[in-house]
Amino acid sequence: MNLAEMERRLALIVRDPSLEPEFAGMINDAILEIAADFDLPALRLLNPHSFPVTTGNWIWPLPEGYHKKLFRCLDSNGTPVKVLDRLEELEALDLEHTETGNHVTHVAVVDIGVDKRLCTYPLANDTLRLWFYEKPNYLEKPGDVPACIPVEFHERVIFPKLIIKNYQLLLDQVENFDTKPLQYWEGKQREGLYGSAAGPVGFINFLVKARGGPRRHGGRDPLP
Repeated sequence: MNLAEMERRLALIVRDPSLEPEFAGMINDAILEIAADFDLPALRLLNPHSFPVTTGNWIWPLPEGYHKKLFRCLDSNGTPVKVLDRLEELEALDLEHTETGNHVTHVAVVDIGVDKRLCTYPLANDTLRLWFYEKPNYLEKPGDVPACIPVEFHERVIFPKLIIKNYQLLLDQVENFDTKPLQYWEGKQREGLYGSAAGPVGFINFLVKARGGPRRHGGRDPLP
């Protein structure tokens, strides 16, 4: 589904035309949250991002496209750099952040408000190569497609997510025959994520398979 198709589909679910200008934002927010909740293979960098650092600082703004999970880092010689889970581990190596070296040996990612920073040890004039999960592309034009989510899961995963997320706003506008709309869409979300006994594979099992995990042909239970 492209953006225009998703907006038309949402208009069939929601009965209030006054909300239609908000649809694109709702859709993009839902996709961004899905990308935060799950490690989407399409957003995992295959080619590293080149990231120069100097001895002038130990905190660096990560690129605009960075979303989450720095999972690999090499220095300019191709030597692996240790990716630490916590800033405190990096600070324990040099609390004053004054030690220098030929290459960075350790890094950690920290959130500062809406921004994310890469912290390095030791100070070095180096060019790192970073692998991480990117942000999904923002859908702006009618023909834009959420390529990070397979087409067969667009309706099954995106729509329940955005309706549940915006339920208070949509409380009186959700159109279906169920007497408990929120529970209805929560059920649709579970089905989209985990599948059903007689239905297609859920999104979580699809991701497990994409990572090379065991194959599954249906059922509600997620695989580890």
